[in-house]
Amino acid sequence: MYESTRKRILKALFSCVLIGIILSVLQAAPEDKLTPAELVAKHLESIGSAEARAKVRGTRIKGTAMVTVKLCGEGQVEGEVLISSSGRMNLIDMEFNTAGYPYEHLRFDGKNFGASQFKVGSRTCLAQFFISHDNIFKEGLVGGVLSESWPLLNLEDKNPKLEYGGLKKIDGKELHVLKYSPRKGSDLKIVLFFERDTFRHVRTEYSRVIYAMEQRRIGGGGGSMPQAQSQQASNARIDAYEEFLDFKEEAGLNLPHTYKFHLSFQSEVRPALVDWTFNLNQFEFNASLEPAAFTIGHEQKN
Repeated sequence: MYESTRKRILKALFSCVLIGIILSVLQAAPEDKLTPAELVAKHLESIGSAEARAKVRGTRIKGTAMVTVKLCGEGQVEGEVLISSSGRMNLIDMEFNTAGYPYEHLRFDGKNFGASQFKVGSRTCLAQFFISHDNIFKEGLVGGVLSESWPLLNLEDKNPKLEYGGLKKIDGKELHVLKYSPRKGSDLKIVLFFERDTFRHVRTEYSRVIYAMEQRRIGGGGGSMPQAQSQQASNARIDAYEEFLDFKEEAGLNLPHTYKFHLSFQSEVRPALVDWTFNLNQFEFNASLEPAAFTIGHEQKN
């Protein structure tokens, strides 16, 4: 009788343990087994309906711009920004009208990327970063869902390698991690982040170790904006990230109204730390955009 009772107790305990395991697996399944395709599908739903997304052909977004230099000089400059896109073509134009940092033009015409020089032979650290890593613009990653070129809108076009990385806590929030590798490869490590519940894209991180023989250090130059110069030095590291906040509806699309770009150059020679913050307040869709507007040298009114 004692043996029979002992068996019943063990059986009951085993059943409880088994039920606990099954429940924990079921609870974890939605996140642990999330595929890149499922994540992308949920993300697209977070932007808006397929009908609303399909209507967008020619986007012009305007707002205020602020650049803050924290290392390699200090200062803050305010101006205006235009973020524009049409199909694969996309651009970010900033106007500050100051001697140290008059403007910043970053443009991709669907084939070639170009960045402005604020004086002959001189580009800012941001322009040099994108010239050295122009596949960020060519992939349509810059600006996230603010751009029609955003690769997750049409994965068949870019055909990147995507890998789901689970959840990661950033600034106290758990975010879905999606590792992004361009089809033709990249020197940068690229990681996309999405809100856990809404699947809105809120962050993109870019990172790379730069070895001494290829390093470009950020130089001063006396202006309010650091410029890039060649320099042999010890190994350095580039870290950049985009942040997207303050989501509101525009023409049936759920879009961020605050866009931040952070660029950090960690070097023993001359470190740099610069932030660009765009507060966006004018959204125009189905605008008539000339292809020439996406080439360097073609000036347009913001």
